[in-house]
Amino acid sequence: MNETIRAWCAGSKVEFTRCRPYQKNDQAHVEQKNGAIVRRMVGYRRYTGVAIARELDRFYQTMRL
Repeated sequence: MNETIRAWCAGSKVEFTRCRPYQKNDQAHVEQKNGAIVRRMVGYRRYTGVAIARELDRFYQTMRL
């Protein structure tokens, strides 16, 4: 998590947690879903910036992700 996200979470009173208690493999299931769906559609490139985040958000809404 970068400082921008951390600051936004703090300002929006969003509690950040790593996983559910006693479920240490939760992240593996999320990553599996990313590999199965998201990565197939948008690739493996690292996207940065507000403009691309908005574009990806519109894309995800269109694809119902």
